[in-house]
Amino acid sequence: MANRIPIGSLVRTQAIINRYFVKAKKNLGQNFLIDQNAILGIIDAADIHEGDQVIEIGPGIGSLTEQLLLHGAKVCAYEVDSSLPEILNNELPAKIGDASLKERFKLILKDVLKADFKNDIGDFFDFDKEIKVVANLPYYITTPIIFALAESDLKFDSLTLMMQKEVAERLEAKPGTKAFGPLSIAVQTEMNVKVALSVSHNSFMPKPKVDSSVVVLTPLANKPEIEDRKHFNWIVKMCFSQRRKTLNNNLKNLIPDAQKRADLIAGLGVDPKIRPESLSISQFIKIAKTIPAMKNI
Repeated sequence: MANRIPIGSLVRTQAIINRYFVKAKKNLGQNFLIDQNAILGIIDAADIHEGDQVIEIGPGIGSLTEQLLLHGAKVCAYEVDSSLPEILNNELPAKIGDASLKERFKLILKDVLKADFKNDIGDFFDFDKEIKVVANLPYYITTPIIFALAESDLKFDSLTLMMQKEVAERLEAKPGTKAFGPLSIAVQTEMNVKVALSVSHNSFMPKPKVDSSVVVLTPLANKPEIEDRKHFNWIVKMCFSQRRKTLNNNLKNLIPDAQKRADLIAGLGVDPKIRPESLSISQFIKIAKTIPAMKNI
């Protein structure tokens, strides 16, 4: 194994592309990772150890998959590109320690947004043990995947996800910053957010136009009390409906009565001219709790 040229190297990736006539599919957001330092950085950020159970999303030609396996993980990968199973079966190491590839790796040709995890991998993973998710996410589908995973019934230890740098900045943004918004709030009320490393656009083939970041999401030990998550997310989006306007203006559609609107804002202890990005998460929770009680607004 030590003499293998890693899949996630320029020379091996180019050889695989030539051998199998691979073309990165733009409609699937495919960009093959060719930076071994970045790949090992993801492995380190995800804290992969022998015996870990890992769901990988979009393995591609196996650059990250190979290292997950070699670091001792048991990997179940979701892939939508039907041209890739042959490559993965041929190029991933046939033996990992004393185990065969089949014992350590399962590929599911399915959109992860349509996954039924218990049925898909119930024969492969021990659901009494925690599961890690590791993925190089297509930019266009990053947010839906994060929410689908957060809302699933699997017991996740962590989600280590590579995504567009701008999205990562929104995930970790704090109140009072331009990047703070509905995505920041929705994620931060469920998970801790840590940006582990940056990855240049030069680390991919073909090169995307933007740089990426690797973000580690871990479940909050004590989640804020939100009675109706769907309602809460809707209220937050309404508060940000016209970002450059004041909270008072954005609340007009929710609370047409000016006095009730003024009372709500006064109850938050903020200036009526405050913009939504300056509110704390606890203040958004208070707004969401208040508005359903106003039956005749």
